[in-house]
This record gives sequence, C-alpha cells and structure tokens, in this order.
Amino acid sequence: MHNVVISGTGLYTPANSISNEELVQSFNAYVQQFNSDNAAAIERGEVQALTESSAAFIEKASGIKSRFVMDKDGILDPRRMAPRLPERSNDEWSVLCQMAVGAAEQALQRAGKTAPTSTA
Repeated sequence: MHNVVISGTGLYTPANSISNEELVQSFNAYVQQFNSDNAAAIERGEVQALTESSAAFIEKASGIKSRFVMDKDGILDPRRMAPRLPERSNDEWSVLCQMAVGAAEQALQRAGKTAPTSTA
C-alpha cells in the first residue's frame, strides 16, 4: 500500500482584475445606452428600463470586491459586457484545461516535484 500525501497545492489566478467600481462604471454606461436606445418602448411599457448599480450594492449582495478575469477589456466594454476568448480548435487546450495545468504546475513546483514524462 502506498502512503499518499498532499505535498503541494496550486492555484491559477488570471493576470487581470476588475474592481466593483470598474464593473459598475461599464455596466451603468450599458444601462444608459440601453435605456436611451429603448426609450420609446420603455415609455409604451413594452420594455422595462434597466436600473444602474453601485459598487456598494455588488459588495453587499455578493461579498465580492474584485474578481480576476481572463479578458478585462471585453468585460468592461459597455457594448459587450462579456469576455473575448478566442475559439480554440479541438487540438488546443481549453481555457479550463489551461487553468488546471497552471495550477498543477504550481503545485508541483511548491512540492519540489516534477511531472513524469511519457514514454509512449
């Protein structure tokens, strides 16, 4: 029987961070544009107007003050409000795989170990 131990841990953290203030600034710009573009439909009651947010509300509702993200520019673009992650072919690692491998490499380094090499 083998003795198994956790000798190192790893965590993948994307390089970019977005604060609540940055997120709210972009979201509120989106809300203003949406309400302006849909003013007539909002007036007729066909579309519900969006409400602006605040950094304090986000923190109170979620406990989050900032978040790490893979694509800051896409998320903060009021016309998009979503990351721009290029599609990858089936021959490439997925984003989640990239994160997992980064965390595993960090865990190995902290444990002073190396990954076994394939002989196939």
